[in-house]
Amino acid sequence: MLTRVLIVDDETMTLRNLVAIVEDEASLEVVATAQNGVDALQQTRDTRPDVVVMDLYLPGEFDGVEAIRRIHTLLNPPRVIATTSFDLESYTRGALEAGAVGFILKNDAETYLTRAIQAAAEGDPIVSPQTTSRLIKSFLKPTTAPEIAQSRERIGSLTPRELQVAHMIGHGKSYKQIATELHIAADTVKSTVTRALLKSGADNGAQLAFFVGQARLDIEGAV
Repeated sequence: MLTRVLIVDDETMTLRNLVAIVEDEASLEVVATAQNGVDALQQTRDTRPDVVVMDLYLPGEFDGVEAIRRIHTLLNPPRVIATTSFDLESYTRGALEAGAVGFILKNDAETYLTRAIQAAAEGDPIVSPQTTSRLIKSFLKPTTAPEIAQSRERIGSLTPRELQVAHMIGHGKSYKQIATELHIAADTVKSTVTRALLKSGADNGAQLAFFVGQARLDIEGAV
């Protein structure tokens, strides 16, 4: 069964490139494209894609972050992957808070985009490692900074294994890769993430990885 994909980007050449990358994968089908937030919301309602690839920096009435937030409120919303070319922590964090299940840099699209779409369709978050490192670098503040303290409080009850899995998600690992590297079943990875989500209040695995990265912990056994 094909995974139906809506791709949103305001740059025509970039949009064509993303479409070409997705259409090169036989298991994926691009059902629509959009170049602004309003059209993205309407296309989501009209075509009911399984996954939306959403550019965060969009012109018009509202940007990609707000588009994700509005899509997330729809009945049976699709999963959304945020994309960006910009080193803007506020956009990436905003996308996660709005409901994105993962994010990648456009420069990583050829390597990560189809994998990210397939993972999102299965409820498996994937994060561009470059994006994660940029996010973490943006939090090189004293460990008493409010953001760090808040994240540490959120993840304070996570077990070492839950922290390790979250850390690996933040470094671009899929559930299957994590399972292989830790020598555990994929279902065990999923149940570990589910428990961690409940404990931390994170909405999805990508947001959980963000909290763990922001907390700046030295996680034993993390890769």
